[in-house]
Amino acid sequence: MYGVASLAVLAAYWFTAGLAALNYAYRLLGRRRLVAYIVAAAAMLAVALGLASLYAPVAASRHVEVMSLDEPIDVNGLKCFIPLMTAYAYASGRIQIPTHRVYSEDSYVYYLGNHSVYNWIIEPEGFWNHLTKKPLGVVFVYGDEYPPHVEVVEKPLEWGLHSKVFRLLFFDTLERRIVLAAGLRYKPLLEDNIEILHEERIYILVPLVTWKRGLLYSIPILYGYAVVDEDGGIEVVEKDRLASDPRFQGMPLLPEAIARSWVEAYRYRVGLIEFYLHHNTYVIRDIGTNPQPYLEQGADSRLYWVFVAEPPGETYSTRYIIYVEASHVEGLQLLFYEFPEPVIGISKVESYIKQAHPIYDWGELSIEEPMLTMLNGTLYWKATVTTKDYRGLVAVDIVNAATSEITSLQPRRHITYLDALQAILGHMAIEEHPAKSLEERINTLEHRIAEVIKTLEEIQQELQELQRMVSNTTASTGEPPR
Repeated sequence: MYGVASLAVLAAYWFTAGLAALNYAYRLLGRRRLVAYIVAAAAMLAVALGLASLYAPVAASRHVEVMSLDEPIDVNGLKCFIPLMTAYAYASGRIQIPTHRVYSEDSYVYYLGNHSVYNWIIEPEGFWNHLTKKPLGVVFVYGDEYPPHVEVVEKPLEWGLHSKVFRLLFFDTLERRIVLAAGLRYKPLLEDNIEILHEERIYILVPLVTWKRGLLYSIPILYGYAVVDEDGGIEVVEKDRLASDPRFQGMPLLPEAIARSWVEAYRYRVGLIEFYLHHNTYVIRDIGTNPQPYLEQGADSRLYWVFVAEPPGETYSTRYIIYVEASHVEGLQLLFYEFPEPVIGISKVESYIKQAHPIYDWGELSIEEPMLTMLNGTLYWKATVTTKDYRGLVAVDIVNAATSEITSLQPRRHITYLDALQAILGHMAIEEHPAKSLEERINTLEHRIAEVIKTLEEIQQELQELQRMVSNTTASTGEPPR
């Protein structure tokens, strides 16, 4: 009510001031000259505003720092073995409460060791249930295997993303509570929320955004996170404390929405003429239901938001791979790798997959999440073929971006991302030409040994993680695991 009243008073003030100014100008200039001056001023203002709106993203792009890479970062898209919507289908299949559901758009992804984890809150469904019922827990889906492992943690939560509490004059929401706790200067990014289970307690992590502002631009940057516990308490953690907070271990600290805004802003770095007339820039094209970027884990266990950029227009080869380090919260930095030669772009992966499976009924299938995988210096696309309801995983296709050759896995049993990695290595071994020199064969074997060692190390890390989880369970319950 205070905000509405303030706006009404401000509008009345400017309206009254405008009438007074017009009356004075009318007496001073006369009717015809006044109309001519108003028309000329309106035209000049429209032109100025138009030029300012065109130049504003160019001004914003000047504040994005870019580092060029000599070679692409070794990221592994296979660890997100199943796509987001397949994880959602399995999560929703575990909800048997008629008044509650999970919302597909509310998910996020992070990594626990080598496991990619999707997460949702079990929210009330419908306006009346939002008012009268509370969330009943969270659902975690592990995306590195198929069928995915689904974990449901049933626990009443004070707040959910869709919760509403009727007060005397307004509806109270989680967003309003976070704004009151953090301040009006910061915007909660509810779409980039993260649910975690830490020390047997559920937490909702909501990024807080502020802006770097200038006369003609504003660029979003991370201020920190609002940590909402299961009892409704809200703690604001600023960005310089995130790395030392155990609740944020393995989390992408920089939100996806901020990373995307930086990459989109940098498209204007070439300037007004080059961007609007010559189109000398790049575009980020989205495939399937889950748009770019994709969160991928590098060989150094760092997390990156990975974008694939193509030239604009009817050109569909990959021009850049753009990485945004998800743990880098200071400064506006992009990592750019430019391909020296054209390779298959993300927007054409679908065509090669359909060509490889001519007998599929593509009216009933969907191709989801073409993700980068770098292996032995070669770029691959990992794409998933699912049924239209996303529940069935029909195939996982791995496309060589340079040669368009496809390695396809049709899951008929329990498989993990390591099976896909092994399939690529096996395909590479079959393709080896027998008439190579001894030096070339030695180099090839050394590369294959390095890849096998890397695979074994990942398996060992996963085994250690499972052993640690078993030991923690045994210590907390006092009973041997079954």
